[in-house]
Amino acid sequence: MQNYYTKNFKYFAMASGAVVVIALVVGIIMGGMNIGIDFAGGTIMTIEMGGDFDVADVNAVLAGHGLTDAPVVKSGTNPAVQTQAVVRMKAFADDVTENATRQEIVTELKTKYPQAAQVGIDRVGAVASVTLIQNALWAVLIAGVLMLLYIWIRFELYNGLVAIVALLHDVLIMLAFVTIFRIQINSSFIAAVLTIIGYSINNTIVVFDRVRENSKKLQGYQREQIVNISVRETLTRSLYTSLTTLFTITALYFFGVDAIQEFTLPIIIGLVAGTYSSVLLAAPMWYYWHLAADKAGKARAKKPKRK
Repeated sequence: MQNYYTKNFKYFAMASGAVVVIALVVGIIMGGMNIGIDFAGGTIMTIEMGGDFDVADVNAVLAGHGLTDAPVVKSGTNPAVQTQAVVRMKAFADDVTENATRQEIVTELKTKYPQAAQVGIDRVGAVASVTLIQNALWAVLIAGVLMLLYIWIRFELYNGLVAIVALLHDVLIMLAFVTIFRIQINSSFIAAVLTIIGYSINNTIVVFDRVRENSKKLQGYQREQIVNISVRETLTRSLYTSLTTLFTITALYFFGVDAIQEFTLPIIIGLVAGTYSSVLLAAPMWYYWHLAADKAGKARAKKPKRK
């Protein structure tokens, strides 16, 4: 148990790799990720139900038309009794099919809700989707560069590089799970990714800070020992902090509306992935990068100089 974290680092990394591979297989079989209308384009239809209604009834009608991945959100001017159903549907093959489907949906809903009527229709085009993707990528890139610079200044370059790799790990795991479980990827997913990037980097910095403190305090200890001691010392703090947040987010997922669930589920996945990378991957990876650099330096020193 003395050097548990560094000695088992490859197994921790392989576990994450296995999740990504499974996601790739599922993605290939299922034809890619479940891209929502924010990125793929589509239609947002607002239906006035004429009174309080059950979202399950709307979902049942949508499922009858093959729209099983069309989220339904309650809306309305009165927060106490929201009487409108906002349906987000992916793009249809043509306008004729879309118009016919929307009319059939409203007609079927009238059998239980006689006052049901379509009151709004909005379309998300391909241009808006491309812009949204570009802005999301720029946000992640800028956040990553600024974090790298901050950690480089506060610690060293290796710490910054490892932190960025750990963040990429967290994002990949989030993408892997939404691919495996066919969760729709909309703009709320980007918000969840940015939230996890900020949260995960904090845990990683706590571990690195303890490694730096112990490097000064534990004179005579090898770097591997210092890394393992530091991870053990910060383990309880990291778990307690993550579990406290996880309990809150999980409660929001189970008791929140569909729109909240779209946002909270990726965060739950990201919290687990972020804690995993901060505790089991970041510090051991930093150790092995330093070990590789030391070996490379010794090899260059032994290499005879040309006259």
